[in-house]
Amino acid sequence: MKNIIKLIIVIAIANLMMASCKKDSYIIGGKLESTTTNLTTYDYLKNNRFKMFDTLLLLVDKAGLKDVINQKGITFYAPTDFSIDNYLLKKTAEAQNVNIFAKYTIDTLIKYDLSTFADSIRTYIIPQTIKYASLTSNGVILNTAKPGAQVVVSYEQTTDPNLGYNPVVNTIPQVEYYSLVTGALPSPVVSVNLDPSVAIRILCQTTGLTTATGQLNVLSNSHTLYFRQ
Repeated sequence: MKNIIKLIIVIAIANLMMASCKKDSYIIGGKLESTTTNLTTYDYLKNNRFKMFDTLLLLVDKAGLKDVINQKGITFYAPTDFSIDNYLLKKTAEAQNVNIFAKYTIDTLIKYDLSTFADSIRTYIIPQTIKYASLTSNGVILNTAKPGAQVVVSYEQTTDPNLGYNPVVNTIPQVEYYSLVTGALPSPVVSVNLDPSVAIRILCQTTGLTTATGQLNVLSNSHTLYFRQ
């Protein structure tokens, strides 16, 4: 029952965020009727009703990473196709500083940067199952599946109306953040106070889904692949 209540809060957050950003109009990729599925992580993403992960899975297939995201007992913080599109747009803008007609497309990524994708996708994988009870509001430092790369994962209360807070309701909503560490962390770590030069904080728009192979969370559509800023 506790997980279901948390999931309802996440859905409410998603519905509120739809009004603020057209890009986030599929913020949770449709309603989740259950916090568990008998599908593998890969198959659950593949069967998303709004096809929010088709480009992600295309890259996963091209890089031979299906078994990587389907490993038993991992937590995959999946970027959506919006995150990949954000990256392509940034790379195109950079290329057009040299050639105004340049385009960086998904085909460009596959042809030249598939090895980068294969390496970097591991920063989205925690080699253990992440449950709400194991997290704190200040954040827990965890190793990713990419050697040397760490993240801070926090489960924080929010008083942001755009994230579901309503002063007339007694229950304060909680949201999960996934922060890639890029510099020296302060001591003690307080996730909400982390400087962008130290960690890149990304809101999780959907959390707590247990698949047949592991745990699946989904990052905000505003995220840019590889945590590019």
